[in-house]
Amino acid sequence: MIIKKQFTAQLSNNNRRSPFWVKDGGAGEASLGEKALAVFQPDVLVSEQYLATYRRKFHLNPERLLMLAVLEDAIVCFQDNIGATCQRKRALYRDAEQWILDTDSSYLFSFNSVCDMLDYEASYLRQGLTRWRDAVLAGLAEKKPARVGPKRQSFKLMAEARSDRL
Repeated sequence: MIIKKQFTAQLSNNNRRSPFWVKDGGAGEASLGEKALAVFQPDVLVSEQYLATYRRKFHLNPERLLMLAVLEDAIVCFQDNIGATCQRKRALYRDAEQWILDTDSSYLFSFNSVCDMLDYEASYLRQGLTRWRDAVLAGLAEKKPARVGPKRQSFKLMAEARSDRL
């Protein structure tokens, strides 16, 4: 036989309810059942709050979304392909660098026009990307040792042989 335990709130010294439940053998059974079942009731706001995390915090019209996508793609191409050895990736880097460094704002999708439409400071963004590029290129130059190929070695040996003869 299973014995069900009854719980009720214990009164404190100032006659307010305690947040803790203690054993009680008496009344309060209906209210306890309601309270226990209330935990399993669906919360109306939970689905709204959940979906709100996936909504955009700012609303852009389609033209500005396209400009934001163009700017993002250019920055990603600029940063991801800076040390690339593949010709295609080097071309992506050069195109993105040329677009970012171009100060002409006569056409609609120029770097300056895109930044103006998105309320970014074009010169500040350009300066930050240039500073980042210089730091990365300096780091790549330190890591990469001077390459001495077979032709350079043979020229070096020939030069040493000439100096020995003289």
